Amino acid sequence: MQEHERRRHRGRDDDSDDHDLERGLRGLIGPGASQISLSAAMRARDAARPTAEDLARAEAELEIVRRGWVPRDPLR
Repeated sequence: MQEHERRRHRGRDDDSDDHDLERGLRGLIGPGASQISLSAAMRARDAARPTAEDLARAEAELEIVRRGWVPRDPLR
């Protein structure tokens, strides 16, 4: 096989892989109906909702850093 033919075939394989990847991503985020039912989506949302314990722990341990933020009033 000639070098230019090898490159051409290799390019097709790469293009095919990119096309398959893009098609898969479009299936996840593209327009149209979702692949899961409404009730399954609602269950997933409820399962991901933080508990009261999660919120209390985050309040105690989480440090929020706002870059470039300056308070209006001087700190005490």
